Amino acid sequence: MGVQWIEIKGKKILYVDYRGVTKTEDSLKILREAIEIERASAGGLLLLQNYEGTHANEEFVAEIKRLGAEVSDKLAKNAVVGLSGIKKIFLSAYVRFSGEKVLRSFNTEAEAHDWLVL
Repeated sequence: MGVQWIEIKGKKILYVDYRGVTKTEDSLKILREAIEIERASAGGLLLLQNYEGTHANEEFVAEIKRLGAEVSDKLAKNAVVGLSGIKKIFLSAYVRFSGEKVLRSFNTEAEAHDWLVL
């Protein structure tokens, strides 16, 4: 869990790992750490977020929307892994209706890596 830089095919990716996080305060801590890095970036960020085994609640969703809006212009690509069921449907609907161009959901990290480094 946590935030770290990884390198795939020579490209740096900010990896935000929420896997297994079930407490809201832990999720928010990881989110805020990632946002600080994104704020400090010059832009063109490649972002990979893994939500496998997590539970989101209203507080986390509200905070990710609020903070995410502040840094959305810094992202070149934003890949999400670990969503299933209704969460994946909601994200797909959001992407489709909002016209969001840099956000995609993937079943595996390997698929996300391939898209991020295209």
